[in-house]
Amino acid sequence: MEKYWLAVVLLLLLAASVVLGYLAVVAALVFTFLVPGLICYRFVRLRSYEVWAFVPVFSVLVSVMMVYYLSLILGYSRWTIVLCFLILTCLYTAVVYKKGEPLKPKSFLKLTQIKKGSLLLFCAIFLISLVVLCFSVWRGNDYGIVVTGSNWQDTPFHYEIIESLNQGNFPPQTPNYIGTPLTYHYFVDFHTAIVEKMYGYLPTLLPGLNAVFIGVFAVAVYALARFYGRRAAVVAVVLGVFGWGFSYVGLFSALFNGSFSSYQNYIYQFGQLFGLPSMFDNLLQQRPLLVGLPVFALVLALLRDMNNKNRLLFAGILTGLVYAFHNVAFFCCYVAFAVAVILNMRKLNRGYLYFLLPSVFALPFIFAGNTNISISFSTSFIVDFAHNPFLYYGLNLGIPFLLAIISFIKPGQKYLKLTFLALFLIPNFLLMTPWNWDMYKFFMFAWIPIVVLAGIVLSKTPRIVALTLVLLSIITASSVVIYNVGTEFTAVSWSEYQLGVWVRDNIPENAVFLTYYSIQCPPSIIAGRLRITAYFYWPYGHGEPLSEIQARKKAIDNAYTGSESQLAATIHEYNVNYVYAGKDEQQNYPGCVAKLNTVDWLTPIYSENDLYIYQVNTTKMDTCNPMFQNNNSIYR
Repeated sequence: MEKYWLAVVLLLLLAASVVLGYLAVVAALVFTFLVPGLICYRFVRLRSYEVWAFVPVFSVLVSVMMVYYLSLILGYSRWTIVLCFLILTCLYTAVVYKKGEPLKPKSFLKLTQIKKGSLLLFCAIFLISLVVLCFSVWRGNDYGIVVTGSNWQDTPFHYEIIESLNQGNFPPQTPNYIGTPLTYHYFVDFHTAIVEKMYGYLPTLLPGLNAVFIGVFAVAVYALARFYGRRAAVVAVVLGVFGWGFSYVGLFSALFNGSFSSYQNYIYQFGQLFGLPSMFDNLLQQRPLLVGLPVFALVLALLRDMNNKNRLLFAGILTGLVYAFHNVAFFCCYVAFAVAVILNMRKLNRGYLYFLLPSVFALPFIFAGNTNISISFSTSFIVDFAHNPFLYYGLNLGIPFLLAIISFIKPGQKYLKLTFLALFLIPNFLLMTPWNWDMYKFFMFAWIPIVVLAGIVLSKTPRIVALTLVLLSIITASSVVIYNVGTEFTAVSWSEYQLGVWVRDNIPENAVFLTYYSIQCPPSIIAGRLRITAYFYWPYGHGEPLSEIQARKKAIDNAYTGSESQLAATIHEYNVNYVYAGKDEQQNYPGCVAKLNTVDWLTPIYSENDLYIYQVNTTKMDTCNPMFQNNNSIYR
């Protein structure tokens, strides 16, 4: 019975999580980051350093997918999550019965093979990321809640998904573009929602989880590069997280001429010469990448041995599952597989199907609504952004990129080199995203073989040369840190935060709000309620037709500034339940509050600190506007 000690601990933790909130968070972290990986890692031949990456990556993919499918049957709730965790506990117990206890130090952790220096490096990456995120995401100051730096635009979008999922939006429609199924690769947000759901409402959870995922990415890069030596792996990890190009020249220029400002001297210049955002910048804000990147690194490591069917099978499982987390990662994994097949063409056999078969996991999401995705030959990224490709890529990707090119001089590492070339060339000659700028994400995945190749080169150079080149490659990260911790952009004021909490407590789940198409909207970012549309580039970047987005924006404008009939038409068309008149609405539609107060079928239900919410009386509205009677909205 001694070997079942962890199974007993899991059961006790699960029981305690039902009544104790913070233990519920611990339970959610344990079951989503560890348990599925502990169940399955012994079914595939892994090196000890690969186990460290496999367990959290595999666990996140499997646990979230399990909760998703169980929720489709039983409904998404805290009890469904608990049931999923109970099933995982039973599976873990069954595996222990068959294979024995996996958590023996010599058989699992094997700390002697993970040097203390590497462990310290992983801890340092986690702590640096955590500090930066805690200063830039959901931090309170005298004015309200801060979402600042690199996160000011993207993070509110993810909060709306997370909170709407936990407020009844399941299966989810797009919370800020109602009436459309959520086909965005949102499962990393679903993971955050699951952990939060076990507690209740915990918006400060996101910075911590992001930091954990950045640490997992570092471990995955280490697992890929460790095959080429410990020194190469350590260098690859440092470059992988903090490395980039020469955009820090702007920082030094501002410091020397006395014009430095943390608000102005941001190293990323959209559409200009230094137009590729650095990896650390992306890790801080592009949440789907937090899962997509470590999965890709781990798949690269697994595909290195094409003769091992179990490694192929689990590489395929990771690839099939990652689509819902990051669809570009799914495609990049297939690029890596294609390269591996080409290099092993002489040994081609049916065993390679072990990678292809698990793609079935991706099919439900591919056919769920992403039919607008197409692939076409195009040089639009070069034309619009990389005007001088040699200068653009050399300056943006910097020393690691140049070292990766230099590595081609010597034979070896064909797998990494060809994967790097393929991923680097794709955004220059293909268009696969609705907005051509989003093709830049392929460079984020190309960055993984780039830094491993650079690590291999630097591992064979004198230490002082290697250290100098590494330092010159990571200075850009200091600019990212300065921008994130040195700025304070308020997402919501304290009065808006109080309104959001009030909406959570008093407004029905899945209620639709009429709001301005803003980035930060309290009923959505805090309360998780739905709205007609939001910031233009959110739906546009996800493939929604430009004409439809413009039509929705015009309908919102007419609702706030036009006649009562136009207001009623917008409310009817999009099945609106509540009208919000907050800071953005009053700023963009002066006099809108006075107008809304004159409408008989709008009932004021919140009016504090110059923020207003009106409830729609649909029956009275239809009586005042007979044209809408017996005419159902397409969004109902």
